[in-house]
Amino acid sequence: MKIDIVKMEQINAHLEGGLDCLDESLKEVPFEYKKQLARSFFAINPHEIKTRVTGKKFYVSKKIDGHLQIVVFNGEQIFMIGRGGIVRTNLPCLDKAKSILIDKKISSIIAGTELYVQKESERSRVYDVIAALSDEKSLDTLNLAFFDIIEINGESLKTASYDTIYKKLSEIFPKNGKSHIIETKIAKSKPEIERLYANWVEEEGGEGLVVRGDMPFMYKIKPKHTFDAAIVGYAEGINEHKGKIKSILFAFIREEGIYHVVGKVGNNLSEDQRKDFFDLLSKKHVDSTYIETDNEGIAFHMVSPDIIIEVGCTDILTENTYGKPLLNQLIKFEQSKYSLYHTLPGIRFIYPMVERIRDDKSNTLEDIRFSQITDLVYIKEESITPEILPKSNILFREVYRKIAKDKVMVQKFMIWKTNKENVDSRFPAYVMHYTNFSSQRKDPLQKEIRVSNSEDQLMEITKQFIQSNVKKGWEQVKQ
Repeated sequence: MKIDIVKMEQINAHLEGGLDCLDESLKEVPFEYKKQLARSFFAINPHEIKTRVTGKKFYVSKKIDGHLQIVVFNGEQIFMIGRGGIVRTNLPCLDKAKSILIDKKISSIIAGTELYVQKESERSRVYDVIAALSDEKSLDTLNLAFFDIIEINGESLKTASYDTIYKKLSEIFPKNGKSHIIETKIAKSKPEIERLYANWVEEEGGEGLVVRGDMPFMYKIKPKHTFDAAIVGYAEGINEHKGKIKSILFAFIREEGIYHVVGKVGNNLSEDQRKDFFDLLSKKHVDSTYIETDNEGIAFHMVSPDIIIEVGCTDILTENTYGKPLLNQLIKFEQSKYSLYHTLPGIRFIYPMVERIRDDKSNTLEDIRFSQITDLVYIKEESITPEILPKSNILFREVYRKIAKDKVMVQKFMIWKTNKENVDSRFPAYVMHYTNFSSQRKDPLQKEIRVSNSEDQLMEITKQFIQSNVKKGWEQVKQ
């Protein structure tokens, strides 16, 4: 449980580094913890407290709009590991936590905390943390709210009840100050939870509640959010659901003709509404070189973005479990045709549902603007204009064919050099694409991809693919 200070960089009077600063025992801790949290949470709205919350005793905490951090104290060093594996130390809030832990004679701890900026008269926001970390004079405004203990004095508490964890947190940390226990009330009924929601969220403007109880999962209770968005595609049901929509692809507008695709929604619709939507949308098909499928692989029919719907959700995610930004696609609608335009950091809705058609709204920047989202959550600003990247070069292409009675089989092996690896880190230098088609197979078209920054390595992999898959009876198709 150590960090290598030498590998850290001084930034605005504190030290920052990557996962290489940590010893091996800690490198996976933040990601495993975030996965565990994601699996444990149920996001609900306040109207569902009576029907979905179960248990007899509840620890109700204020939800803080900050940065999740894992704080590690090894008896000498104290540091925190945050989103994307960023390690930080030499912050006033960490120094305060260290003095508290030493006073309480804690020899080591790994704890879950929220890093946030305390404000007197308004709710703190996640972007306040980013601003404070970038300004040396503001570092003192950062606070730590401790809400979990993963390990203490060498003892794991991963399977301990929250009753045990909360008692230990209460014994160690004060209720206020730079490093404190998260503000929590113990409720013994659902009406008590509703009253706390009314006080902390509706009256004081808090972000929401986190409710822990006897069960191993938690409830995140936040106001239901609703947004207006354009329908850009729909997937049709199959079998007895044919002639009805299965799900809707929806998007916000970024600028004239550019749409930010954020989600697929099929909840909260009756069978009659699914048929009505199908009758409406099936008359609005347009061409598209952009292809998207629903969660079961059914391709969306793309439609002109004329119909505006209200979509509700219980929460909005901006990162995956590894702390990396979620990505959304931007599509261009020009001359009644869609095409892929760009890929940018975006969001994912938790439990999206169709609320209604908005006949009073139209496809304009004012009515379906993307800033409906950025008013609520922080998303790093990036230009929506895509960078023009170098073209790829095909280095290798071999195609093989086999015909047996009425069955046609084709295998294609391709390698290309992207020429983009030095201008965009998302691209590898080389890509191998394998296509396997069999006309009578249940899944006729199968594809595999391998990537590498070594041409020799990818050539060797391709040779192995050919040796394994091209057997007797196959003939090479001449180019």
